[in-house]
Amino acid sequence: MTQIIINLNNKEEETFVETFLKKMKISFEKNEDDFELTDEMIAAIETALKQDKSKAVDGKESLKRIRAKHGL
Repeated sequence: MTQIIINLNNKEEETFVETFLKKMKISFEKNEDDFELTDEMIAAIETALKQDKSKAVDGKESLKRIRAKHGL
């Protein structure tokens, strides 16, 4: 088995290569260990860290509120 490593610059390139390989019926394996946060993700984390912790709710309570608000 031959292994080829492709380093992609962004999600758009990743999607293109995946689509190309699938259409060519070439099997591939993704290594998700190289995950890097985008600037948008970092900004969201920084915003969340600045929030008042006394008003924080756990995941179950958050889902409960979403279900109640949106009727899910």
